[in-house]
Amino acid sequence: MTAKQRTLAVLAAVVVTLTAFGVGYAVGGNNATHPPVFVADGHVGADQASFQVGDTTYGFESSVSWTDSTGSYHPDGWPACLPKLQTVSAVRFAGATLWAGNVGQAQVVWVDCQTH
Repeated sequence: MTAKQRTLAVLAAVVVTLTAFGVGYAVGGNNATHPPVFVADGHVGADQASFQVGDTTYGFESSVSWTDSTGSYHPDGWPACLPKLQTVSAVRFAGATLWAGNVGQAQVVWVDCQTH
């Protein structure tokens, strides 16, 4: 292989890599950084909450990021709009499925208390 052929091969590999990265980012990038937002009814226990969306139950234990009624963001803690040991309705939250191989766990990653 000549120097010119090696240079063309390297450039082709770089172009393929950048194209693959761009396509992957365009397809999955938005969902990776912006999980879907749902409004659902749920159940709140002593240290956990769960919400049913179709056939999927999203939940969290102990702490989650949330926005209070004034619009202030809290990176952790218990959302003020989720009274413990009660059924709640029309809760707005963001959910994501965390995968470990072929097993997924649906997690609540943010709760919106602005409308409650």
